[in-house]
Amino acid sequence: MATAATGAGGDSGGRKKVLVSGCFDLLHSGHVEFFRQAAELGDLYVRLGTDANVKALKNHVTMYKDAERLYMVQAIRYVHNAAMSIGTGVYDFEADMAELHPAVYFVNDDASKLDGRVDLCKRLGVEMVVATRAPADGLEVRSSTSMKARLRDMVADEERATAEVAKEQGMSVYNEVYPWRFCFAGGWMDLKWCNELVPGCVVTLNIKYHPDVCKDYCGLATSSRKHGVKVWNGKIPTHFEAHEAASYLWGAENFDAFGNEKKPYIGGSQDHCGLFFPGINKLCYDGHHWPTHRINLNDPTDPKQAAIFSWLESVLYVIEIPFVSRPEDFSSQRINLIKDPSVSKEEKVRMVGAIADTSERAWNAILAMDAAGLGKALSDTMTAWAEPLPYTLDPYVASKGYPGDVEKSKQLREFWKKYDAPHTHGCLFSGAGGGFLMVISDKPVAGGTQIKLNHDHYCKPFPSDNVDSAPQALGP
Repeated sequence: MATAATGAGGDSGGRKKVLVSGCFDLLHSGHVEFFRQAAELGDLYVRLGTDANVKALKNHVTMYKDAERLYMVQAIRYVHNAAMSIGTGVYDFEADMAELHPAVYFVNDDASKLDGRVDLCKRLGVEMVVATRAPADGLEVRSSTSMKARLRDMVADEERATAEVAKEQGMSVYNEVYPWRFCFAGGWMDLKWCNELVPGCVVTLNIKYHPDVCKDYCGLATSSRKHGVKVWNGKIPTHFEAHEAASYLWGAENFDAFGNEKKPYIGGSQDHCGLFFPGINKLCYDGHHWPTHRINLNDPTDPKQAAIFSWLESVLYVIEIPFVSRPEDFSSQRINLIKDPSVSKEEKVRMVGAIADTSERAWNAILAMDAAGLGKALSDTMTAWAEPLPYTLDPYVASKGYPGDVEKSKQLREFWKKYDAPHTHGCLFSGAGGGFLMVISDKPVAGGTQIKLNHDHYCKPFPSDNVDSAPQALGP
């Protein structure tokens, strides 16, 4: 233990005042031993760097805020007095030293700016004692730097272990963690080749996890969820705004379409927005891949919205299709008349317009809590899909170069007809070619599961719009 700049100093009831300074954020046994050694020289006064000063100097926030760090340091028996430093900058303790008039300033030999501390003590007439960092008997050497490194290693090990488990068990590991959504109306309107002909909306529902519904099925954004798990290693990007998280995920999933052009089609952005936007969403598209505007309804404290949420949860039944609803080589765009150059623009506008009309009617029926209108809008969506994109409706219909499967086609059609009007108000597939049926009915539906809307924010919270809102601009 070395000393420098011996000064007159001051007493505290016959004992010397000994000053130490530091952040003491990740408090560990090394700090306690440091305090013990310092207290051997007199009454120990500890001055802690404030959150604001740590942020200014190191550009990071403390793990524990001022009050909590001070509480822990005060509880250590070697400490006579502890307080937050009244100064700022690298030598934030200088003002404390001038006020306390300590006899000794105690510091470890690996402290930052050691020469500057020596000069400061000489100027203020304080003895500076420089100690070699040493652990208490029988304990390991600890430092804040090593603790941070250890924590990083522990997190990395945990993430690797989680990734290994996920590799073995698949997406089921994340079923209760990662968001779920239904594309409730307006499927295909998020694709530029549709909405550049006719602007329109997609309605998405962000839902709470339900084991009978939240499965790796078509129509539940399963591909997008898998990309999200891969990009963020199973974590939710809570540091993002919701639209930022959605845009990053959309970009990651579509890299093979834009970056290296390996993928022949572009995935629609309603999947990604629907995953990260809670509640009920109207995503408005007009000539772009990304929605230009949106309305988000997600305020259960608003009586109007609360009534809509409760009503929708009461009339929506989800039916699992009890057989494989689409073949392994399925392509929803095996026939796509909207992209077909032999089809006139007028015909394309008419077909896209029919899809846009059904989604707008579905949205208005939700606001009006009109079950009959909502059911008809969903059933009409099936019809609107069938003309330009027949494989969206029936994956087994025969076409040029594709034999189809008459029996499976019949099985699928007969199944969904059992849940369509007049048996209910109407229904719609959850995704292209099947998955689930979303059925609207005032009466219980046999085999149907009722879901709950999710109102929790996965990313940074943003305010809900009003029921009567005009669509709000959505950032890129």
